[in-house]
Amino acid sequence: MTGFGSINPAAVFAYFLCVTVSGIFTLNPIISVISLAGALLLWAVLPVAKNKRTHIYPVLLTLFCAVGNPLFSHNGETVLLVINNNPITLQSTLYGLFIGIMLSAAVYWFSSFSLIVSSDKIIYTLGFISQKAALVLTMALRFVPLYIRKARQINGTQKALGLYKDETIITRFRGGVRVFSVLMTNMIEKTIITSDSMAARGYSGGKRSGYPLFKFTFKDAVFLAVTVFLTLLTAVPQAKGALDFNFYPHIDITFYGVSSVAAYTGYALLCLCPSVYEGSDRLKWHYLISRI
Repeated sequence: MTGFGSINPAAVFAYFLCVTVSGIFTLNPIISVISLAGALLLWAVLPVAKNKRTHIYPVLLTLFCAVGNPLFSHNGETVLLVINNNPITLQSTLYGLFIGIMLSAAVYWFSSFSLIVSSDKIIYTLGFISQKAALVLTMALRFVPLYIRKARQINGTQKALGLYKDETIITRFRGGVRVFSVLMTNMIEKTIITSDSMAARGYSGGKRSGYPLFKFTFKDAVFLAVTVFLTLLTAVPQAKGALDFNFYPHIDITFYGVSSVAAYTGYALLCLCPSVYEGSDRLKWHYLISRI
């Protein structure tokens, strides 16, 4: 993968961790809107196949929060209407709306993360923390699709033997129990064989070396340094209360001058980093193509 996906997975993982944590652990609506805009821009510029249904869940989530919160929370001094003696307030509605925007931004960030970071990149990143954990995750990622195919194979064999000839609930339940029993037996057998095979290859003795699939280059170090700097530029003023925002009993935003401006600017630049990186890489590619 080119563009933002070509950056070292450890740096990419650190970026998504910083941008999502900074956006989730604050109730500031400006930060939530910036986070959603950055996530949408990144999701749009990624040159990979994307599921169009991804937009359905954030929209429904935002509407659910915006409509549901004022029905259960009646705090706030500005009453819009009264339903069954329960006041629907402006502050409660806006609170639910921006909570939905914050969660929708997280959905888009994680959707982009799933498009960029493949299973081998996750294993590579996890290997920095624990090689044993990376090995367990590798085996789990292998066995899950393997056992799904095995379950379908067993189920098809049982159908061929006439297991589901009577379409009743009891027959289906008995058939499911039989397929599950055969699958568990097969899983235990394969687990023992895998364990013995790994022990014969020396997995249980001594420190093992590995071959990294990705190299940590200078551009990765620069990107990681920029990510950390912009995160600190946002987090330090946030810790001092420069991003505080109160919805109840009335809307009140805290503005600390330079500190607040620095926090908003730092987070906006942090959200735009991957889109700018991806866009510059595309411009470079088109320029090189035009020179041919």
